[in-house]
Amino acid sequence: MKTILSVFLLFLAVTGMAQTKTELPRQEFSISLSEGSLNLKPGGSHQVIVSIIRSKSFAKGSVKLGTSSILPEGITLQFEPAEGNIDTSVATISVAPTVTPNTYQIVIKGDVYYKIKGTILKVVVANEMVVVK
Repeated sequence: MKTILSVFLLFLAVTGMAQTKTELPRQEFSISLSEGSLNLKPGGSHQVIVSIIRSKSFAKGSVKLGTSSILPEGITLQFEPAEGNIDTSVATISVAPTVTPNTYQIVIKGDVYYKIKGTILKVVVANEMVVVK
């Protein structure tokens, strides 16, 4: 009985570890961010790493990064680099001093071989730092 329990616990541990690894998509590609949400004060800026995870068939395709949503007035987003055969890019989010405190959802997208994938970056602009959950 102890052997069966030991094997079962070992199975759970191994499958749990396998799920924490970043897996290549079977088809196409995906976009992920180093941080899914940010807290910024008006006048502040922050950098987020954008990762492009590709399947074998998309490994050589050029990526073009951008946003799918219109940025609120006073918020800018720049990618370095913005396009090319890249696996990562640094996105710099800047908030002008005049931006109204609020929570903003920004869709960061990537285009490879005319396929578009994206992910949401939550930006909380507040005069005082707020804990984002």
